[in-house]
Amino acid sequence: MWDVILFDLDGTLTDSKDGIINSVLNALDHFGIQEGRDNMLRFVGPPLHESFQEYYGFNQEQIDVGIEKFREYFNEKGWLENYPYPGIGEFLKELKAAGKTLLVATSKPEQFAIRILEHFGLAQYFDHICGAPMNEQQGAKKSKVIENALSYYNYDVDAVMIGDRRHDVIGAHEAGLPAIGVLYGYGGREELESAEAEYIAEDLEELKELLLRDTKIAERWVRTFDRNCVLKPGWWLEFMFTVPDAVPHLTGREAEQAFNALEYDTAIIFREGVMGHTRPHIAEPGITAKISAEEVRQIAADHDCDVFITDRDFCWTYAVDHEGWGPGPYFCRIDNQEGE
Repeated sequence: MWDVILFDLDGTLTDSKDGIINSVLNALDHFGIQEGRDNMLRFVGPPLHESFQEYYGFNQEQIDVGIEKFREYFNEKGWLENYPYPGIGEFLKELKAAGKTLLVATSKPEQFAIRILEHFGLAQYFDHICGAPMNEQQGAKKSKVIENALSYYNYDVDAVMIGDRRHDVIGAHEAGLPAIGVLYGYGGREELESAEAEYIAEDLEELKELLLRDTKIAERWVRTFDRNCVLKPGWWLEFMFTVPDAVPHLTGREAEQAFNALEYDTAIIFREGVMGHTRPHIAEPGITAKISAEEVRQIAADHDCDVFITDRDFCWTYAVDHEGWGPGPYFCRIDNQEGE
């Protein structure tokens, strides 16, 4: 479904309420404003200058002072009053293993976002961590941060924004992306539905199901195919790869996304050659690391041949433009060498 996944930080990757609340209270104290902690949850997520103006009617000068006092506390203590949601590290690791590109798009100043994610060991999973400029309030607008994050890619990508507040959903829509709202943060279902989030996930498990749906599709389709061929010792391909007409199969972009989402550590590449026989002979077996559909197409073009890929236990295969099937990839099931 989506190749590129953008994450909000506060309330989505980490539970940052204590640090943010304490920093806001430090700012309000400067103005002689006393507030209960329960009222401060509304500050978790949205740009700070918007919240000061919305909830207290601050003018620009007051906003600037309030942000300065907020950052005094946050820079010293607040950023550490924060922790990743349970299971978030393993969750991000699974997404990366499935071939997803992960980005952070937060209204928090970028240098704080990087510091927090590095501290908790989460920065390693993200290609880019994008936040607001330290002293540019317009740059904290969510749609602007999302656009900056996507500017690293000079081509159209299938992307989605994930966050817990309406600002994440609205910002995603303004940037032309769909949004997934998460309920383990601070926005709540009513807020996310009102903002017209395309999807809402109750927890990380439900979010994973949404984000890895293409992987599950691939696994399901792989299991539907007949065992049409057997790989023999010596790299002979016993039968042509065929897809029965009665068996539904993925093609085109949907199949490519499914292929790229499959999890495997290594792949064995087989390049078809004739070698004087009427049936195809596997001429050049080799082992590669995780490979994308685009790389497979390049191999086929470079060698002017069809390319087959299987995982190490020969459970599935991928074919490119083979025997008049039309644009690939296609998935079918094959036996392993032990006939299991």
